[in-house]
Amino acid sequence: MILSRSFVYKPLFAAVALTFAHSVQAASDTWSSSRLCHAPAPSSAELARAKTSGGDALPSDVTRITADKAAGQTNVVHRAEGDAIVERNGDTLNAQWVEYNPQDETVQAGDAFVLTRQNGETVQGERLNYHLAQKNGSADNAEFVAEQDGRRLQGVSKKVTLLNEQQTQLQDVKFNTCSAGDTSWYIQAAEMKADNKSGIGVARHARLVFAGVPILYTPWVDFPINGNRKSGFLVPTVSIGSDGATYKQPYYFNLAPNYDATVTPAYISERGAQLGGEFRYLQPKYRGAISAEYMPHDSESKYDNRYEVRLRHYHQFNAHLSGGIDFTQVSDNDYYRDFYGRNEIAENVNLDRQLWLSYVNQWLGGNVQAGLLVRKYQTLPDGSGNISRPYAILPRFSLDWQRSIGNASLNWTSHITRFEHPDWQSGSRLVVYPSVTWDFSRSWGYVRPKIGVHATQYWLKNEGGNPSRRVSRVLPIANVDAGLTFEREQMLFKQAYIQTLEPRLFYNYISSREQNTLPNFDSSQNSFSYDQLFRENIFSGSDRINASNSTAVGIQTRLLNANTGVEVFRAGVGQKYYFSDDDVLLDGSLQSSARRKSDIAAFAGGQIYPNWFADTQLHWNESTNRTEQMNFGLRYNPEAGKVLSSRFKYSRNEEIFSGYFGELRHVDLAAQWPITPNLYAVGRYNFSVKPYATLEQTLGLEYKNPCGCWSMSVVGQRYATGIENGRTTHKNAVFFTLQLKDLSNIGNNPYEQLRLGIPGYSKTNEVYIR
Repeated sequence: MILSRSFVYKPLFAAVALTFAHSVQAASDTWSSSRLCHAPAPSSAELARAKTSGGDALPSDVTRITADKAAGQTNVVHRAEGDAIVERNGDTLNAQWVEYNPQDETVQAGDAFVLTRQNGETVQGERLNYHLAQKNGSADNAEFVAEQDGRRLQGVSKKVTLLNEQQTQLQDVKFNTCSAGDTSWYIQAAEMKADNKSGIGVARHARLVFAGVPILYTPWVDFPINGNRKSGFLVPTVSIGSDGATYKQPYYFNLAPNYDATVTPAYISERGAQLGGEFRYLQPKYRGAISAEYMPHDSESKYDNRYEVRLRHYHQFNAHLSGGIDFTQVSDNDYYRDFYGRNEIAENVNLDRQLWLSYVNQWLGGNVQAGLLVRKYQTLPDGSGNISRPYAILPRFSLDWQRSIGNASLNWTSHITRFEHPDWQSGSRLVVYPSVTWDFSRSWGYVRPKIGVHATQYWLKNEGGNPSRRVSRVLPIANVDAGLTFEREQMLFKQAYIQTLEPRLFYNYISSREQNTLPNFDSSQNSFSYDQLFRENIFSGSDRINASNSTAVGIQTRLLNANTGVEVFRAGVGQKYYFSDDDVLLDGSLQSSARRKSDIAAFAGGQIYPNWFADTQLHWNESTNRTEQMNFGLRYNPEAGKVLSSRFKYSRNEEIFSGYFGELRHVDLAAQWPITPNLYAVGRYNFSVKPYATLEQTLGLEYKNPCGCWSMSVVGQRYATGIENGRTTHKNAVFFTLQLKDLSNIGNNPYEQLRLGIPGYSKTNEVYIR
């Protein structure tokens, strides 16, 4: 033990000690009153760490005591008074007075104390009994704060028992993860035990108090205190919509570091009980997840035993071979319409069910990739109730190879596929496409000629009144892609930019060949656009290849930040010129056309002014002087949390619903904007002008507490789900969530709906408040 020299007792210390003791009582009163925080507390509100004596570093298991006044003899109790400081093995204790017993290395401290332990925890209270060697003890009416892995924990307790350096027991405790002085919410428990080594906390008779009002209660709960995963109940989800109120109570199983599971019982007031679950796994060579939901009886549907099953698996067998499974199955055609939102309904008409293998390696001096694919969709009705099933792939074998020799690139693409369909003629298709591309590139431009031969062979089955037969097609392909790049410096809005001018020519030759005797397993016509002008085939898939003897001419300009090189704006316009009359349609027939020029494609997009962003795409029919398609969007986004967005979509003749073509005019208005520094309004109105129909309406409020410890969102949504009897059907949903810092979200978070619906949307609880 080291005892410092005695100092003259200072009367001022009495006043300091009185203030210190009063702060402990004030902290307890603050937690009892529990009101919403309206401004961050000053730094003085932070629980101060115990101050050290400033002396030299101590050897292990050596105790040092300094004070204004100290008295005692060897092997008897020592008493130190006035600014007493006790230090040992990384622990530091400050108190008005301390009594130290060198026989058992215990210390008593009062009338007010601050203890900062080696692990970073700080405890402040009225009286302390502490064993310096074993690092255990107890304190009454204490305030505490601890940080671990970036998480801050603070609170007050009637009694704190320090069992050892890793374990703490608290009685009649209130705690939260907020900043100092913020008691907007807290968890109050009759008893809590925290184990830093296992990272687990256990609370009994715990309730969540928000703004002084208890909102949740549980007789027992365990939770992670360091961010690690822990088995136990997760925060329930409550939502309201067209199906009434929905309550989901997930339970999490932390089975092992590399796999876990979640079971989620749910109740939907208008439909009935539902059970869901998910199992996730991760290994060095594979990973995946299995999830399912099941509802035995649905009061709102003609279907019972409703379910959804999903399987996602990826496997890396070795450095060259990988594979995976994607599988989704639902019980009935109305499942997504009944249980999901507008975006999920639109994206899940064809549910993917596939198995694939991929092999990559080096071969003959080049890169080779071989693959196996088996795919068969489950097809659900589209928005108008029609079902259009694509062909199943049972299976496809592919072999691709590429090698570079100087400026030349040798390419081989091939695949053989078996296509099956319950209503249409099935068959097999072999595609072989060898080609050579040369690349002559410089900083100022490039020329890339290409030649190839596309060969296709079909074996068709005798089905549906169609005879079995063999048909083939061989087409030579040649094209040249060339472009130049000019640059100049430009000053705009007091900012230096580099502006480019990039003319481009693309000549493409594919011999004319009627293809109406060939089946169409997987081809469709790509949308007309600037990029599509410079592709050799206007069709996707391999069943249709356009006839071409044409040159596409385009020019684009880009604006680059001169300091960073970041592109801020881009615009271009292009057109194709034809040198032959023949054209291949999607049905495979040849059509002669007297047109010598294609329609005009143009685009522009980027930052048009500080904080203003715009983008547009235009498809202009020069023959009729009419706009075929146009998209225009304008967005004002001065900072995170402030965005105004508008978009207009026009199409002269588009498939609005399955089998129904007509003029399409859609308007999409969206916004996120602060009403006050902490309260934000969010909204979206997406509607069709012709034919008139409301597609989606969203309106809500989001609040971020200025102290940063909690935020709240309330959002209502109404969205179209389809067409019945010529009328648009809709569903409603209400999202409410209370986000508690470093704890959890309570409610149904609308973030995904807002992110997809409002371009430039920012999470309110991540917006910096100026």
